Amino acid sequence: MAALMWTHNCSAGVQVMDDQHGILLDALNELRVELVRGADPQTVRPMLTRVAELMQLHVQSEERLLAKNGFPGLEDHQAENRKLLGRLALFNVRFEQRQANAVYELVEYLRRWFTNHTGISGRTYGPWLLQHGVQ
Repeated sequence: MAALMWTHNCSAGVQVMDDQHGILLDALNELRVELVRGADPQTVRPMLTRVAELMQLHVQSEERLLAKNGFPGLEDHQAENRKLLGRLALFNVRFEQRQANAVYELVEYLRRWFTNHTGISGRTYGPWLLQHGVQ
């Protein structure tokens, strides 16, 4: 389970989105550290809840910003976000059912999602938003 590192490729160039991405990165890395340490479910549960809440808030914020500025790829972006939130819900159920690998699989899934989201999606919608006056 590799740690996430902030690089230039993570930047969408839009401050509010970059700030949210940074918060998500920190929350995912904190969860990863606890898992590596062998934290018990009582420690992991609030961290998982926080990650899920941050993801939900980010998705809502991002979609509002993209819709407000007429981003042409909004429908595809929303479909990807629905997929993400569905996976989060599935992993939450698996965690509650005490499926031991669920949280590790979730962190790896979110690590890949974050890398793809910031490296591809953010670099697609970032320039669009900048062209439309969003800083």
